[in-house]
Amino acid sequence: MVDEFRIENAKISDHSAIVVLLRNTKLPPDGIEVHMENFLIIRHPEAAVGSEFLVGSVGLEIYGKSALLRSLAVHPDFQGKGLGTRLVNRITETAKTKGISRLFLLTDTAEDYFKKKGFVIVPRDQVPEDMKKSIEFTTLCTSSPSMMREI
Repeated sequence: MVDEFRIENAKISDHSAIVVLLRNTKLPPDGIEVHMENFLIIRHPEAAVGSEFLVGSVGLEIYGKSALLRSLAVHPDFQGKGLGTRLVNRITETAKTKGISRLFLLTDTAEDYFKKKGFVIVPRDQVPEDMKKSIEFTTLCTSSPSMMREI
């Protein structure tokens, strides 16, 4: 069944469905509209084309040769099936094809998960200056630990 879930590039028309998914998983949707071209989604295989029901999402905010991995979400009904790992692996490959050499992220709840994926906690002063100005750093996750992974 999980093999039927396809990862695809998000479209602008997927914005509202991503917002719903992020809110359902208690993640902030603020600022995603600017980065939609760097988002991936998983739509339920039985959902109609253009359906609002998404199973998963992940995105990148690109800052030069670094990127902020954000909005990794899997609908609660589909968690624990490896879909999050598939999204992280695919977005990492996407980042590589875009010339990204370092992925950063902010998390309050998934440190252990991302450590298993090769991320390490880094001081915020190691984060690129332009990334520190993003809404994730300035407004949404001001006290969250930052993590980084070379790719």
